[in-house]
Amino acid sequence: MEVEVVESTSAKTQVIRTVVAVCALLNVSALLAWVLDLGAFHMWFLFVGLPALVVVASVAIWLAKQPDHDPYLRRAIVAGAIGGLLGTIGYDVFRIPFILGGMRLFAPIDSYGVLMLNASASSQTTGFAGWSYHFTNGIGFGIFYAIIALGRKWPWAVLWGLVLETATILTPFADSYAIRGKWDLIAIAYAAHVAYGIPLGLVVQKAVTWEPRRPLPVPPWTVLAVLVVALLGWLRPTGSIPSRPETVVKDGEFQAQWLRFNPSECGTLTNADDRTYRAEAIVGALEPGGTAQVCNTTVGAHRVRFDDKPYSGGFIIVDDHA
Repeated sequence: MEVEVVESTSAKTQVIRTVVAVCALLNVSALLAWVLDLGAFHMWFLFVGLPALVVVASVAIWLAKQPDHDPYLRRAIVAGAIGGLLGTIGYDVFRIPFILGGMRLFAPIDSYGVLMLNASASSQTTGFAGWSYHFTNGIGFGIFYAIIALGRKWPWAVLWGLVLETATILTPFADSYAIRGKWDLIAIAYAAHVAYGIPLGLVVQKAVTWEPRRPLPVPPWTVLAVLVVALLGWLRPTGSIPSRPETVVKDGEFQAQWLRFNPSECGTLTNADDRTYRAEAIVGALEPGGTAQVCNTTVGAHRVRFDDKPYSGGFIIVDDHA
């Protein structure tokens, strides 16, 4: 039986809920703006995405100190944050078997960090930024859903996850990351969004039963702190943000997974192996111990492959704002 949520909804309360819901979605604005060619990713994140995150966090802190002010919104933010985090973990775990099989499904996450930090190549620091962005997007989508659907049955969250994936297919994201028409990747993405929606839906459905004046079953700040510590331990960011689009090729792979440059420039590859590499994007050949330029004039993300091995080569981002 579906739980009906009855709460006081004054005009002021509705406005605050609407503002928080919109701000929860705005973290993804940087990525959307970039694929829609509306501006630089890092500028949109700095002036839109990051302030929106501050608004959501500020309201959450305020409601934690005044739980009687709007119990519905307090529960929705907490349930959306926890459910969104668990959903994002489920989304990623679902894709691990395909990654072990050689598919580079996590690669776009690293590109987000390169774009966010306005870097010319990926590093441990851009990796940390990219994964942080990935999780905050998942949490933001969860908070938005919880605000409009607190107490609803969990399948609605699965539908929400499928809507999110459909948005990536219908927007230029599919072209920017070269997935349009690749139905195997699209099918995996849709299935992974089911894995996102189930935990989100279960948490949001259950959250309506939480007593607003009692301590929450899982402190959200503790959960987020564990996430940050886990990312720091895994990625070990050094603070280094590459300023040149260059990397070494070792064992047939880019050591910096991503290079970023504008359409009129090229990246530089240095070969540390004892074999010659060729690829469509490479000018000439990459001889043993030598260097070569890797170029492309089409804006977006591109794979550079040397052979059919799963992790061969790497990726480039051609960005008008680089």
